[in-house]
Amino acid sequence: MRAITLYNPKLESCVPLELTLLFQITAAKTVSLLPMGNPMLVAFDAIASQTTIDNFLGTSSEFTIAQFDATALGADAMGVIVDMHGQAKSLLGFEASCYSASGLETLVQRASLNGGLTDSTLATECKLGSSGNIACRINWGNSPDFDGLTSGLIKIKFYWLPK
Repeated sequence: MRAITLYNPKLESCVPLELTLLFQITAAKTVSLLPMGNPMLVAFDAIASQTTIDNFLGTSSEFTIAQFDATALGADAMGVIVDMHGQAKSLLGFEASCYSASGLETLVQRASLNGGLTDSTLATECKLGSSGNIACRINWGNSPDFDGLTSGLIKIKFYWLPK
């Protein structure tokens, strides 16, 4: 819901909403959402099965296992699927930041426009699903060694338009 009244009603259809997700890195390849409770599926290495994705979203193959397999989520990568209850009409893109080291002083940033999730490809990409949910895959690279991080903060911002 918009916090302001727009002076031109046409702006509402082109000014994106921002969904910000914060994750605390608690161990290698382990994160917890801050605050807890938002419906999302987070994966490192690979998502177990197509059934895992379909059951989580309550849809059928909106996102495929090949988009989150062991190749797509290879070394130093992370996948996130967000259950938007079908509310997204458009996904413009996303940006992600990983703060690590003592004092959260090491910063790695990634971003992508909505271009889809290429099957079995280790790349930073995002996609709007056919049922109005959103997903991203982030290739953090190996500086710092993301798979070995045991503390830090991850911030992901999705830019989207509602139905």
